[in-house]
Amino acid sequence: MTAIDEAERRKPFEESPFLAMIGAELIERGEGSATLALNISEMHLRTRGIAHGGVIATLLDTAMGVAVSTQTPDGCFAVTCQLNVHFVRPGWNGERLLISAEVTHSGATTAVARADMKTDDGLRVAMGSGTFSFVRIPDSGGDMLERKLG
Repeated sequence: MTAIDEAERRKPFEESPFLAMIGAELIERGEGSATLALNISEMHLRTRGIAHGGVIATLLDTAMGVAVSTQTPDGCFAVTCQLNVHFVRPGWNGERLLISAEVTHSGATTAVARADMKTDDGLRVAMGSGTFSFVRIPDSGGDMLERKLG
């Protein structure tokens, strides 16, 4: 993996208000791989002072999605169609989480990836795997998908 410049690092997160809001950082992105980080703060906590499972799942999904995006066919984008999360230990307020992801399969229509989440002290917090579907970018000229009812 190679380090990327700050503008490129922030781009996916500026395009996603949710990722920007939670404070996720893209640390590295390479061919079929990605590393994200998050400093757990009070805004990420559920009851009992531990990181909310939805935050953990979001970070695993995002890291895998970034890794898959490096192998997405031209004219397509990737969407998660299946996500597995294995929670190993709580993430605590003040801990820095590092999430590394790699693509294990990339085909014509789907990709499979796995991710590992550890504290900066090397303690495993969670692991995940996901399947991603490649969706053709519509010719509408906009960045958003057209909403269809039904």
